[in-house]
Amino acid sequence: MLCMKLVHYTADDGSEKFGVYSSGKATDLSPSYDGFAEMVADAPSLRRTRRGPGVPLDGSRLLPPAERGSKILCMAVNYQSHIEEMNSNKTQTPILFPKYFSSLTGPYSSIPLILSSKIMDYEGELAVVMGKQARNVRRDDAWDFVAGYTLLNDISARSLFRVPQGKGEMLDWFSCKANDRSTPLGPWIVTPDEAGRFGDLHIDTYLNGSKVQSGDTSDMVFDVPAIIEHASSRVTLDPGDVLSTGTPAGVGVARNRTLARGDVIRVEAGGVGYLENRIF
Repeated sequence: MLCMKLVHYTADDGSEKFGVYSSGKATDLSPSYDGFAEMVADAPSLRRTRRGPGVPLDGSRLLPPAERGSKILCMAVNYQSHIEEMNSNKTQTPILFPKYFSSLTGPYSSIPLILSSKIMDYEGELAVVMGKQARNVRRDDAWDFVAGYTLLNDISARSLFRVPQGKGEMLDWFSCKANDRSTPLGPWIVTPDEAGRFGDLHIDTYLNGSKVQSGDTSDMVFDVPAIIEHASSRVTLDPGDVLSTGTPAGVGVARNRTLARGDVIRVEAGGVGYLENRIF
């Protein structure tokens, strides 16, 4: 079986292209599809398609593996270790919050400092990408709807999260999570046959070369089928939609550390790839 990495990238002439990546080269398949998500949906047939040798593709030209209509849904407090470090509690059902295409940036792009927040934080995460339209999916069938895996760094504007409301407060997920060009995604969508079983994956995050997060997917409170079952009972999930599965312990706010200009954050998972981004 042919393993694949699906990429979205900038061509030499500045236009956006998408296709299959292998050994430092990309085969452009964009003339054959109306958009990146349509190619993702057609991933099973790509295994039977003869492809040319491809053209060299520098990593700096990689774009987020998503398109403008994609939904990006992220899990909150889904690793037991992160729940404990935040002095939080398990939820009874998955808690998801949305980001927008404008929130995304490339896997190796620089991230602007969020000036409106006193605390800017990293959260390395594994994500799955939908390959079929899904509505009211049962957990036993959920993996049939997954095209592959990718990585996401859920950069958060922590000091914008809690907003006074009367004698209490409310949570402002929008201001905390959806800032422009703040969320690296990628570097590609890798098919499960290449990356391995999601339940066996391990994720690490490094800040300026020092490991700050390290977690196994076995520490997740809600697994991928539970997330898909829950999300698809609320909205229709389409090919190319991204479901990020939460972050392990080690976030900056738990270490009294905020991101600053010049900081470099690297998120990596064996079999999937890595993100590396500098704050400017």
